[in-house]
Order: sequence, then C-alpha cells, then structure tokens
Amino acid sequence: MPEEPLARLPDEIALTRDEAAIVLFGLDVVEQADVNQHDAIKVTRAVNLVTGKLWPDLGDLLDDDEA
Repeated sequence: MPEEPLARLPDEIALTRDEAAIVLFGLDVVEQADVNQHDAIKVTRAVNLVTGKLWPDLGDLLDDDEA
C-alpha cells in the first residue's frame, strides 16, 4: 500500500507580483550559494521554471543556454 503524502499540493497556485518577487529573490540567493552539483542542478531547474512561467520569452532564452 503506497504511503500517503505528508501534504497535498493544489494543482495550480497564483502569486501576486510581490510574492513572485520574494520567490525569485530566494532563488537568486540559493543560486549564488556554494552547493554541490546535484543541488545546483535543482536550483537551476527551479529558476528556469519560475522564469519561464513569468517571462516566457526569457524562459526560452534560458533553455537555449542549456543546449
């Protein structure tokens, strides 16, 4: 029998502009931190995901950098 999740996340969320700024600032701080490669990849994916959702054109440019 599968273990129940600790919490159920909603399918979608909405952020105000101020809330999005907080998330982006937090990701910027983490992105600058000295972390191992595995964690750095996770942070980069998070930055690209959020940026792509907020600014699709910029997100496309970030995706091009990974190629």
